[in-house]
Amino acid sequence: MNILNREKFLALPPGVLFCKYEPCVFGPLCIKDTNCDENDFFYLDIANAVDVNSTEDFLDQMTEAKDKGVSVRTNFDCVSRDGLFDNDQLFAVWESEDVLGLIKKLMASLGVNRLCLHLPM
Repeated sequence: MNILNREKFLALPPGVLFCKYEPCVFGPLCIKDTNCDENDFFYLDIANAVDVNSTEDFLDQMTEAKDKGVSVRTNFDCVSRDGLFDNDQLFAVWESEDVLGLIKKLMASLGVNRLCLHLPM
């Protein structure tokens, strides 16, 4: 994992796995999407990737999930704009080895053998 300043982070391509970082504190795990101007970017917040059409729809789905055990739909194609323009913001950017380690853990949670994906140890 590398800790980068905003300028270096914005220079990275879409698809980078990252967390916002302040000394010793990591934010939510996200995937960088495209930059939307010279000092801003779009991203996918993995934990909040709920498939909704509006705030009302979000609240309804969360209530149904909590009260009735209804499954919440996910959408990993919907991105948000950062829009904070904090030039002092740091980013913890995951390296390939880190991402592979996470993939292995996720696949294990599904009971999938790593050999199916030909992932390195």
